[in-house]
Amino acid sequence: MAEIHFGTEGWRAVLADGYTFHNVRAVARATGRWFRHIGATAPVAVGHDTRFMGSSFAAAVADELAECGLETRLCAGPLPTPATGYYVVTNSLAGAVVLTASHNPAEWNGFKVKRAEGCSVLEEEGAWIGAEANRILSHPPGEWAPEREHERFDVRDAYLDRLVGMIDQEAITRAKLTVVADLMHGAGGGFFDEALRRVGCAEVRAVRANPDPTFEGKHPEPIGPNLETSAALTADRSVDIGLATDGDADRLGMMAHGEYVDVMRAIVLILYHLLKNRQWRGKVVRAVDVTSMVDSLCQHYGVSVVETSIGFKNLAREMIESEDIILAVEESGGFGIRGHIPDRDGSLAALVACEALAYERKPVRDVLADIFALAGGERVYDRLDIRLSPEQRAHMSERLPELNPDAIAGQAVAEVNRLDGAKYIRKDGTWAMLRLSGTEPLVRIYAEGMGQADVRALLEAGRSLVVTTIEG
Repeated sequence: MAEIHFGTEGWRAVLADGYTFHNVRAVARATGRWFRHIGATAPVAVGHDTRFMGSSFAAAVADELAECGLETRLCAGPLPTPATGYYVVTNSLAGAVVLTASHNPAEWNGFKVKRAEGCSVLEEEGAWIGAEANRILSHPPGEWAPEREHERFDVRDAYLDRLVGMIDQEAITRAKLTVVADLMHGAGGGFFDEALRRVGCAEVRAVRANPDPTFEGKHPEPIGPNLETSAALTADRSVDIGLATDGDADRLGMMAHGEYVDVMRAIVLILYHLLKNRQWRGKVVRAVDVTSMVDSLCQHYGVSVVETSIGFKNLAREMIESEDIILAVEESGGFGIRGHIPDRDGSLAALVACEALAYERKPVRDVLADIFALAGGERVYDRLDIRLSPEQRAHMSERLPELNPDAIAGQAVAEVNRLDGAKYIRKDGTWAMLRLSGTEPLVRIYAEGMGQADVRALLEAGRSLVVTTIEG
């Protein structure tokens, strides 16, 4: 029996291995019991992305929720995760289940549970559901819930209207932007690209817009190695920016001038616009692995910073508890923006990036140069993932809290931040960080340096630490 574990963002497993109808139904029934446990009486929505048999798994989940006495509404087709969250909030539902593995490879699928606020359940709530699912699997029912008819919902136009209403359409229309939009064959097709059209972009060149459960054999994660083809399209001088989203359209990737713009630069570009041009004030929430340039910009504009552990549910908690949050950001391309649901939304972040260019009236590279000047110099970020066996992961998990190198990449470690994993910070503020993934059998190495050579040295130092640890 595969154990159900809710990680950084719900439960994920490989199709036909851990992700079976038997296990999905058990998690769905546990989720139904959780909704009843918290006293929910309103309906629950069920959404899914473009992955293999998504509609069939969603129907099974809806049946199990109904078996628990909940009214259930089923999406009419593949749907971005933030669109489902928006539907929950605007229709006063109890919450939702979204079947997606987000940026994971095609052989994976997942199970996200959304609260009434539209964001993912908090860690302790996910733990409750996981434990209940494992109890159900240890003594499964003789029969699962029978097939039922469920009300269908379509939130596309309402969701797009909401996004467009949050943006300065006149400014974008005047700027006559040409945008490359890479949908990565995910649920953003017809949403992400359509939002760019409706907000006033002069031309939207959509690529990989058709739904494809195989994602052409690539991870539907909007990072450099997966965006080479669409990034090349932005070398055309008529293109102002390239924007991409992941499998369930809640993350953003950025491209310009023929190259991938790493997520840290995307973060500071959007933050700079909100602080300088919109003149928003309040607090910024960032995960521990996000660039120190955020802190420098916030200091310049008199805005405070809240640091959290990794996982947008941790940032969402801050957004729920405080109305002063301007922006919540994470390294994986998640942006939560004030005035919307307390969750990440790749489409809204893309529109804000376009608005930033419309206000600045400069190419992306020139806007970034202005930001680096304000932030005390350019920082370079990169990440390295190392796949682990179950035994290696267990060993790394045991040893990581004790790893205390005196120096990293030739410089002394001035501070160790253990909020999530281990972040080794040098005197000049550059850093390397080790963390076990909550969704995949990986150890992630993050680094921010003063230049490409520096960040490569930091990543190599992190890799050496990992190798020494798992072999020791």
